[in-house]
Amino acid sequence: MRILVTADTHGPRHLLPLWLLEAATAADFVLHAGDVCDRDTLGQLAALAPVYAVQGNRDLGLSLPERLTVGAAGISIGLVHGHLGPGGDTPERAWRSFQPQPDVVVFGHSHRHLLERRGACWLANPGSPTSPKDGRPSALVLEASDGRIAWRRIGAQGGGDA
Repeated sequence: MRILVTADTHGPRHLLPLWLLEAATAADFVLHAGDVCDRDTLGQLAALAPVYAVQGNRDLGLSLPERLTVGAAGISIGLVHGHLGPGGDTPERAWRSFQPQPDVVVFGHSHRHLLERRGACWLANPGSPTSPKDGRPSALVLEASDGRIAWRRIGAQGGGDA
């Protein structure tokens, strides 16, 4: 199963890049970790693949859950924006949002790519495809099969290993 993971698209101010739309077309579904900012952006992605999205701090007027857990290909994925809750920084707030811990915690908010293991759980921030703070527009592709997980970072500069 191929899952496109994105966050912080901040539409309609920013248009979705072609490479992200192509990745959505090739995905079984899309996870959006908040700050979508408008219904048209969700609709554009949903026309290409099913979308699961959560509420970000800029998603005023969108009726989205604060967090969500999705199961796919033998893994559980927690989805949260990362701006709420206890913790000294965004990754820590995202990490603490789920008890028990899923196999993967996906978050956004910081506009910075992060992929790390915390015990048996992956902590993943796809960065931002439209307004990155680390200089590289990006998203993640999660490949899951029988409980196994593989990651690939994609973006304007092309694919590559995460």
